[in-house]
Amino acid sequence: MTMTKQGGDLWQHRLSDFRDTVARAPMPGCGATAVVSADLGLALVLKGLNLSQQHDTSATRQALIEEGESLKTRLAPLADEDIAAFEAFMAAAGGGENDAGRQDALHEAAKNAVEVPLKTARLCDAALALAHQASDHIEAQFLSDAVAGARLIHAALHGVLLNVSANAEQLGSDIERDRALHARDGLAHRADALLATITAAASD
Repeated sequence: MTMTKQGGDLWQHRLSDFRDTVARAPMPGCGATAVVSADLGLALVLKGLNLSQQHDTSATRQALIEEGESLKTRLAPLADEDIAAFEAFMAAAGGGENDAGRQDALHEAAKNAVEVPLKTARLCDAALALAHQASDHIEAQFLSDAVAGARLIHAALHGVLLNVSANAEQLGSDIERDRALHARDGLAHRADALLATITAAASD
């Protein structure tokens, strides 16, 4: 089984097929896997909010649920976007002679191969911020699910940023490379701080 841009929506495949394809095929890679992990992590945060809402209705909690559902919907398509971006990047890297046209194609493909992981990481950042806000609105018996979700999101963010590190050198200029790496570092540091705050609050 091949999960490529020609194969349709990754989310329509069985979970076991996705797992086995990750283990054996070039794609999906760490980017798409990170998206799936982050989306599942966010689902765990939403579990805590939704089950708490069933016991005690709150307008603030409902707003957090709606924000989380929006983030989940925006995260999911990035799995297929990641696969498409990296297939295009590998095709550009392996094609033709080392001429100006090939270099231009490689730089253009690299932009997308860096931007999709950064987009994923930014949504993971927003999901972690949501998990931080949600912690005060989740009942104690569901808090472990939400913290586990935050840890999954954090791991996914760091995982997808590895693709930024791996491909930034193929960008067309030092300015573009430095901008991408600066964004990577900022997102990584903020994620670490958010997770530390979430886990500390949960242990109080």
